[in-house]
Amino acid sequence: MMEAVGGFNGQLERIAELVVVMVAGAMLSYTAWPLPVVWFVLLLFFVARPVSVWLGLMGANSVSRDQRFLISWFGIRGVGSIFYLMYAINHGLPEPLAQQLIAVTLTTVAASILLHGISVTPLMDRYARRKTRRRG
Repeated sequence: MMEAVGGFNGQLERIAELVVVMVAGAMLSYTAWPLPVVWFVLLLFFVARPVSVWLGLMGANSVSRDQRFLISWFGIRGVGSIFYLMYAINHGLPEPLAQQLIAVTLTTVAASILLHGISVTPLMDRYARRKTRRRG
């Protein structure tokens, strides 16, 4: 019974995440994409997250170089940033700052869905091939 409830809750969580992502996508047309936001997203994906993951995993000898790369590229799964943004807005975030953070958050989520969605299959296939070669 507990497994069935756990599985059902997992499915509900995925459906809720899909709804949030669809709403975020619909909101993109109302969001400005100023150049600083685009630069921030690029810096986040290609510098900040990879460097933080590599530093955070320095002592983890059981994590291979390939796994470190995948973790640094894909990061954690979820749309928590949207929930945090909505929390801040609902607790009195000034409107000008809210508009800027909405642009940054939605641009980051959209870029993540696009870039990571396109790259997941080729990168995971490459990882599986390299792992098989090492074993064999």
